[in-house]
Amino acid sequence: MFKFSHILLAFSLGYFCFVSWSLFEVFFPSSCKGPSGCITPGWKPDDELKIHLQFIKGGDFVGAISTTETFKINTGLVKKYNCIVDVPLTSDSVVTARLRLLTSTGSIISSNDFSLLTHKEATRTTFNLMTSSVSPNNSNEDHGLLAPFWLSTLRVYVLRTPVSFSRYNVPSEIVRRIQLSSKGYLPVTYVNPNFQASSDWLEVNQSPENRRLEMILSIEPLSIGHLRLRCMLEAVADQLISYGIKSKEIDEIRGIFLDTNLYLLLTTLFVSIFHLLFSFLAFKNDISFWRRSDNSVGISLRTIVWRFLSSLIIFLHLWEEKSSLLVSVPMGISALIELWKLGRMTKFSISFHHGIRWGKRSKEEEATDQLDAQFMRWLMYIMIPLCIGGSIYSLFYLPHRSWYSWCLETMVNGVYAFGLLLMTPQLFLNYRLKSVAHLPWKAMTYKAFNTFIDDFFAFIIVMPTSHRIACLRDDLIFLIYLYQRWLYPVDKSRVNEFNQMSDDSFQSKSTSDVTSFNSAKGKSKLA
Repeated sequence: MFKFSHILLAFSLGYFCFVSWSLFEVFFPSSCKGPSGCITPGWKPDDELKIHLQFIKGGDFVGAISTTETFKINTGLVKKYNCIVDVPLTSDSVVTARLRLLTSTGSIISSNDFSLLTHKEATRTTFNLMTSSVSPNNSNEDHGLLAPFWLSTLRVYVLRTPVSFSRYNVPSEIVRRIQLSSKGYLPVTYVNPNFQASSDWLEVNQSPENRRLEMILSIEPLSIGHLRLRCMLEAVADQLISYGIKSKEIDEIRGIFLDTNLYLLLTTLFVSIFHLLFSFLAFKNDISFWRRSDNSVGISLRTIVWRFLSSLIIFLHLWEEKSSLLVSVPMGISALIELWKLGRMTKFSISFHHGIRWGKRSKEEEATDQLDAQFMRWLMYIMIPLCIGGSIYSLFYLPHRSWYSWCLETMVNGVYAFGLLLMTPQLFLNYRLKSVAHLPWKAMTYKAFNTFIDDFFAFIIVMPTSHRIACLRDDLIFLIYLYQRWLYPVDKSRVNEFNQMSDDSFQSKSTSDVTSFNSAKGKSKLA
């Protein structure tokens, strides 16, 4: 009989294969080779083109027409312009331009009007909380104020590979961009400043001094696959915006799909699919383990408390930094699960008749707590002075957006920097009990897979630098867990279908471990 995890794995592999084949068809479309019924290109990759650029104000052209030198389709061109903006940069300011693509003989191929100025949510400012005269309450962090953004880089994409299309099977995403002539279709271009990277838009000061602004015109050749993919994502982005998705999330999606080559794109899709799969399986098996466990013998209560607090702080930090939802949402779910596990360990319950109740812990669980407290006390002597010193240094020498931002960043830096130390109490318990059978190994394995995947995501997804470093920290902890599992092997004959000990065996094994330890060291004083 197939296990649920096997079915999910097969489904994930099938979905990845389907997406890979779809991308292959996008990047390598079949070429029309028949004698008739084909739309052939009327140009060659080494044909020369040029661009006219002129600014528009109030419906009238202003200034001279700027003409680029000729460039070849397969090489592109980069040119800088200094623009003088003589309109006030207010919320209703309009600065537009008209771009025309021409052949070397002056025939117009395409014409596009676009806005050089847009208004978006202002960038959140940072300042020194101790020395700056700016009040944190006057910052634009939470007020949603709009600021003018100037198009500092205009990107014009030109199809560099001539492709013959069947007259009855032209890709729908580029059919409106194809213009026919007697010799075939003209060079295909794509211009959409609103779908460019957010880094191409520069926030400008509204003061009168900043009126001379620079714009870079970048003409970039594209393969047929990247051109089609860009057109597809433009349509998807319009739908996501209508659903209320923020432009920052759309910009991250655009960066993942459009700023990489095909092979890195497939790798990103592969690890993204399995990241979601392993996250789901880790949550599922973690919950299953704790639902089946009647006691917490051999499990560090303080480690669970630490995991909950660290998950909560990291989630708030990721949300504050507006990190990718692919990173922040699983962290929020993890914080909720750790809170539920903490309630299970403390035997917390709420009822209408008895109110809030805390269950009584067994002697074996109390012995585990004493071991846990012994090691945690040693760590506190190291952590507290370092955390206080780091927070004071950050307050006096580093800029922050607000007092809340400073408090949150101080806590999260403590979580990241000393998380390695605070994850070691469980390792210490394993060492003293000479056993790892009390741990949810299946859930930990899925989490470890996700940790290694996070190492890959750390380089392609927007996240704070401290969170990137923390991914490597988790790798080290799991490797130590693996070493302990090899050092203290589990009795395989008493492992259930969840790769964990059954409830009865789990209790008897963990209880005997702690009892034998107490017998050796004495119940009055733990070594």
